[in-house]
Amino acid sequence: MAKSKRIREPGIVVRPLGRFGGLDNLHLMLIILVVLLVLLLLVVSYGKPILVMVGNNTTGNTTALHTAAQIKAVAEHVLASYATVNSSLSLIPFISNISSMHVSYLPDSGAWYVQLMAKNLVNNVAFSLAFQINDTNTSKVTPLLQTALPSQISNNSVVSSGVVALAGKYACTNTSPTQVYWFIDPYDVGAVHSLLNASNIERMYGSNVNLTVKIVIGSATQRIGSQVGLVNALYLSKYAFCASQQSNFGKFASALDAAYSGQYMSQNSLASIAEGAGLNSTQLDSCITSSSSVLNTQALLAQYYNITFTPAVVVNCHYLALPQTAREALCYTNSTLC
Repeated sequence: MAKSKRIREPGIVVRPLGRFGGLDNLHLMLIILVVLLVLLLLVVSYGKPILVMVGNNTTGNTTALHTAAQIKAVAEHVLASYATVNSSLSLIPFISNISSMHVSYLPDSGAWYVQLMAKNLVNNVAFSLAFQINDTNTSKVTPLLQTALPSQISNNSVVSSGVVALAGKYACTNTSPTQVYWFIDPYDVGAVHSLLNASNIERMYGSNVNLTVKIVIGSATQRIGSQVGLVNALYLSKYAFCASQQSNFGKFASALDAAYSGQYMSQNSLASIAEGAGLNSTQLDSCITSSSSVLNTQALLAQYYNITFTPAVVVNCHYLALPQTAREALCYTNSTLC
């Protein structure tokens, strides 16, 4: 019999939703995810008891068509597919602990029950996720967390806590230093603040990591552009990118985070922040003047990696992470860094 477990409702740091303006997405997504987890708890607590056989292939007189290992692989693809869902559920790939995954065959329903733990990125409070996967047709998946799956199950896989392997993308040919692409639409909620994470990683790993800020001119910047003109809206992108090329990037990121309120930032304000951070003005001005073509190239790179949200991090040209899990991705791709 499958035993239900009491789970704690987590609070969780989530990726930004720019359309909510100045409201912190932490509180928005916390409300949504708590409701979903309450529903999950009700499903698990009041569902009918079912006979479960833990094993690889067989139970009683019923033979499963798939092994536990095969079902785990299916579950990893399902988890990774949530990354493109436009809701708080997009966090699932990055908070799931696949090493805790347990699969059980359900002979009465001809399906597999998959359960794993996830954790709050702030306080590490654990909670449970569960799926039911049809043994005859593994594309039929019933998540016990919500009522619908992602519209399409991708070939990406969750390979470690906070790390998604991107299908069809390969490790960088130059493995040293390890490449880190830090994708942001600067006007997305949380994007500017994530630059602190980026500068911390640079400081922590030094010459072992080559971190580059990549700009995505997404809906958040376009929304600001509709108010003040796209040319003006792009100054925040240009300053963020060009400042990241200099050694005083950490000071700039800190000053920008302190000054940024989620509203439009003028070129004059950005120039004052750059001056206060001690950036080389000649190098900065030259970079800003020539940055338009660079930003266009970065847009193509974001499209190649199918970046659907920011901030997002691609490590070693092959692994997708959040700013909060970038270190996990670095450790996964190069264990000597950790």
